Amino acid sequence: MRGSLGTKMGSINTRRRRIHRRDLLKGLGSLLLLAYAQAQKPLRVGVEACPYCFMTILDARYAAQAVSLGGRVFFYDDPACLLDQLNGWGGPELKAREIYLADFKGSTRREARWVPATKALLYHHTRIRTPMGSGLLAFRGREDLEAYLREQPQHRGGRPLTWAEALKEGEKRTWVPQDFMPPPPKTP
Repeated sequence: MRGSLGTKMGSINTRRRRIHRRDLLKGLGSLLLLAYAQAQKPLRVGVEACPYCFMTILDARYAAQAVSLGGRVFFYDDPACLLDQLNGWGGPELKAREIYLADFKGSTRREARWVPATKALLYHHTRIRTPMGSGLLAFRGREDLEAYLREQPQHRGGRPLTWAEALKEGEKRTWVPQDFMPPPPKTP
């Protein structure tokens, strides 16, 4: 009797271990897929070209990145190009599942430090020189923007914007200056 009870308990424990191991592997697999799906891709400066203006990206501090619903990654030389494309001012139609902006303060010319667009703080000033002349910079947060303005006092007087505010404003007008690159008629 004692031997059969021990054998039954042993098979129950083995089954529990299998179940726990299987659940653990499923959980880890799900986490890896989630991390991959939301991971921004590295930018190859001097290689990647903007799909809106076709310029090669030469400075990662101004870059933006969009991941399409199908998982294709697009890089932009200026956040304005991405905003204009999303608002239908030109370039191929884009439905993005993820959007990232390079944190101007945390990035270098060769390497972008990505921030989800919905968490970034944009700053617009006409005196800021950007690749497409938009005057738009992105920062990880208000502290980074304030540090930038202490270092560059001539850029004070601009206006901070959220990504949603910049998108909304871009419905009425292009972010890329029209004298820099005239937009095609807006697609309906």
